[in-house]
Amino acid sequence: MTIKQITIENFKSIYGKFTIDFTQMHGLVKLSGPIGSGKTTIAEAILYGLFGNVKGQNNNYLIAWNMKDCCVEMNLTSKGKDIYIKRSVYEPLIVEVNGKPLAASNKKNTQLILEEDLYDIPKLAIVKMCVISFNAFNSLAAMNTAETKQFSDEIFGFKLFTDCNEEVKIEKTNQNNESTKLTAIYNDTKAQIEKLKEKKAQQENEVKMSLDLEEQNKLRADLIEQGKNHSLEISRLQAECKQKTNDLAKQIDDIKVKMTEAATLGKQEKNWYNTFKSGVCPTCGQPIDESHIEKHHQAMLEYAEEYKRLEVEKNELANKGTEISNSYVQPINDLNNKIQEIKKEIAQIDSRVKVYENNMKVISSNYGELIAEYEIKLSETKAKLDTIENEISEWNEMGELFTKTLRYGLLDTLIPHINKSIQYFIDKLDQSYKVEYDQEFKAHIYVDAFEKEISYNNLSTGQKKTLDLAIIFGILQNIIASVDFNVFVLDELFSNMDADTRNTMLSLLKETMAGDKCIFVINHAEMNDDYFAHKVRVLLENKKAYNKKTKQTMPVKASKYEQIF
Repeated sequence: MTIKQITIENFKSIYGKFTIDFTQMHGLVKLSGPIGSGKTTIAEAILYGLFGNVKGQNNNYLIAWNMKDCCVEMNLTSKGKDIYIKRSVYEPLIVEVNGKPLAASNKKNTQLILEEDLYDIPKLAIVKMCVISFNAFNSLAAMNTAETKQFSDEIFGFKLFTDCNEEVKIEKTNQNNESTKLTAIYNDTKAQIEKLKEKKAQQENEVKMSLDLEEQNKLRADLIEQGKNHSLEISRLQAECKQKTNDLAKQIDDIKVKMTEAATLGKQEKNWYNTFKSGVCPTCGQPIDESHIEKHHQAMLEYAEEYKRLEVEKNELANKGTEISNSYVQPINDLNNKIQEIKKEIAQIDSRVKVYENNMKVISSNYGELIAEYEIKLSETKAKLDTIENEISEWNEMGELFTKTLRYGLLDTLIPHINKSIQYFIDKLDQSYKVEYDQEFKAHIYVDAFEKEISYNNLSTGQKKTLDLAIIFGILQNIIASVDFNVFVLDELFSNMDADTRNTMLSLLKETMAGDKCIFVINHAEMNDDYFAHKVRVLLENKKAYNKKTKQTMPVKASKYEQIF
């Protein structure tokens, strides 16, 4: 990102318009002026123009006293695009990209597009590197673990990792809380399933104890077998009875044939007897021999007697058949009664078995549905737990990434260059010690031909000061080299420094870091102009400002920037 030009209007102590063309300002820029004259206002205006706020300050207080609004206009290039920004506290934000207005619904959305799509440097890098104060770099070699972490967060932009890791911790805490909650639900559901299974088994056992199903089935099978045997016996008796009655019926039929024959012949003899008993032949009228009449009469009586005898025999056989049939009725009835009793017993067994099966079915159904519901709940809870465990694992990996992998990876890249730069400045300052930062960004100080390590407190006051400056410039050199940004402000880095050391540091700064950057150097002590490519003086002057709200002119103390060369 390269800022070409900025126009500041009614911003803090600046009244009216003030424009800086950074394309015409490269190298070290001496920015001098009394305390409170507005030397850091340029840096604050840049931050406001880019991001719409200045850390620690309310936007309303950025407006010059007694003015209605302030305005910052910027022309810059980023990601190969020409960008124009016009920002006020109360007016709409205007952004043009390559001469065309940027379409967005509101200020917030416009700012989001700027930072995510158009700026090629993260906000954190600009905010932390645009204005660098000596107070933020004091005794970097003596930092404790917490201070080291805070420093690396602020200066190297690792705060993004820390903030992300804090969010990771929050998410992990939330996930762990949810996991604890789900685990309790899972265990409770599992216990409920076990209780239901126990109750189901208990009730099933009670039902089983109430009826020996195997014994009932065996008894039923025995009864069925008895019933079959009785049925077979009935069939045998019925067949035997039928056979006997059929034999008698056949005999009766034979007797009936004989009776019919006797009746026919007897009737014939009777007819002959009736015909000849008058003693005269009906045909010729001649007298008939009485012996012939008696013969027919005797034959008729004999046939009648035979018929009666046969009839008695027939009746006797018929009675015998009835007796035979009757003799089978009782045994068959007894067997049928036994079969009915068997059927009743089977029905009772079936009823008991059905009650048993219904009870088992009801138990299985009632508990089965409940158990199935709990098992579904258990499965769903387990799936959620698995998901959360995976997420916790991912958050752990992400936490490891933010706390170590990325931080160590970047430090492994930066530290060798920083150590080299620090040692370069130490050597230039003719100091006889060596400083190296390790992977945790902890400083190690070596003396006695760099073989003995000592603590920061073992250094003299002068050594401490030169060491701090060497570290500041070593770090700053690498920051400037690695950040594609063209405007920096070094605020009071050379405070409390003797002239020779200050001149040495300015010389080194000009030699190693200026280049095509615009580096504003603010210091209240006198600095040799020979080290600066440009000089800007800031003064406070009495000025009358027109208040648009009250429509009156008011006296104010205004910053006046004068570019000397």
